[in-house]
Amino acid sequence: MLLPEDPFVLELLPEFIEDWLEKLDTEYPKFVEDRDLESMYRLAHTMKGSSYQFGFTDLGDIGVEMMAQVKSNDWESLELNKQKFRNRLMEIKEYLSQKS
Repeated sequence: MLLPEDPFVLELLPEFIEDWLEKLDTEYPKFVEDRDLESMYRLAHTMKGSSYQFGFTDLGDIGVEMMAQVKSNDWESLELNKQKFRNRLMEIKEYLSQKS
């Protein structure tokens, strides 16, 4: 598994993962329940940007897809991509725990 090489970024990686898992468990369901497109778009945009900053292109690309899905009001696809994002975070988390 490719991880960021920057030691500072690696140090922040567990917090990045935990923060996103929490947002997916708390903010995301509320936005879905309220059908809050503006907040969901902001969340997807932040997913994209923070993932790219950490070097996770695949996660950033999911954020880009989710931004487009918000614009097209495609809640079903949003849910699928949210799960893909979550699964990938869990893979990284598991890899880090095995590595340490």
